[in-house]
Amino acid sequence: MRIAVLGAGEMGTAHALAYAGFRKKEGVQIAGIVSRTGGRARELAKRVKAPALTDPMAVLDDDTVDAVDVLVPSANHREYVVAALERGKHVFVETPMALTLRDADAMIRVARAHRRILMVAQVMRCVASRIRFREAVDSREMGRPTAVVASRLARPYWKGRGRPFDLYGDPVVELSIHDFDLANWILGRPTAVSCSGVAGRAGAADHTFAWVEYRGGGYALVEACARMPPGFPFTTTFRVQFEDGVLDHAGSFTGGPIPEERFVRSTKGRWEPVRVRGQDPYEEECRHFVRAVQGKADPGVLSPIAEREALRVALAARESLRTGRRVRLP
Repeated sequence: MRIAVLGAGEMGTAHALAYAGFRKKEGVQIAGIVSRTGGRARELAKRVKAPALTDPMAVLDDDTVDAVDVLVPSANHREYVVAALERGKHVFVETPMALTLRDADAMIRVARAHRRILMVAQVMRCVASRIRFREAVDSREMGRPTAVVASRLARPYWKGRGRPFDLYGDPVVELSIHDFDLANWILGRPTAVSCSGVAGRAGAADHTFAWVEYRGGGYALVEACARMPPGFPFTTTFRVQFEDGVLDHAGSFTGGPIPEERFVRSTKGRWEPVRVRGQDPYEEECRHFVRAVQGKADPGVLSPIAEREALRVALAARESLRTGRRVRLP
């Protein structure tokens, strides 16, 4: 399988290194590293022993390329995803897959028309602790899930990094979309969203609380904060309340893809630690895409339909912030 990587930033580097590690075991060859900055492309290409390119069409028009991993800014995803799909290539695209439902729908429509695999790098679905949450939902070991409480706490991640919100999405989209997707994964179909928050100097709400209602009576409270002080580690929390127990996880990223974490389970008044296997979720999501293209894994695990639904919740939360009203999701 020959795959091209479009983008040589932080996520492009993580994915390219993962593919490079799959050469022997998974039969993967990196067809090229593409970046508009030639120096950045050459630097990463040297690390993974692949060609460096600045013209994406060089790999999109190459019939020997089987798949493309798109890691350019979110607002530009549609252009490259559609071009790759129309040329018969399978596509893996970074989340958020789009900043508008129109762009997300266009990508999904073209993938269906050309019968190609389109998957989204919903990395949280490949985090070991989140997989354990889903297993608890499927097994009903503590009954039905009734509520999700989640948070993402970060420093102003756009400072000095050139991340305009019209290209990458504001914190409501770029941060909360992960937890909206997980809440949907666990609770089902969202029906309404209410959101409040405060705006920062960057011109967008950088501390928000979204209340999401679900069919059947479930609910989620999702906090996104991008105004933590210098030195504060990126921290996530995730708690699911079931009819007969609670799973509660917190992780702080002090270096590397695997956090320092606390994970506990409570049933019938007794608390006990939950053990999960540490794994690099970026490597796992890339491996799942490769195996899906090879017909060895289910592409639906990282579904563009699920990503679209999470984006729909994020955009509704933004509308609720603007209007101060509860937004229904028909």
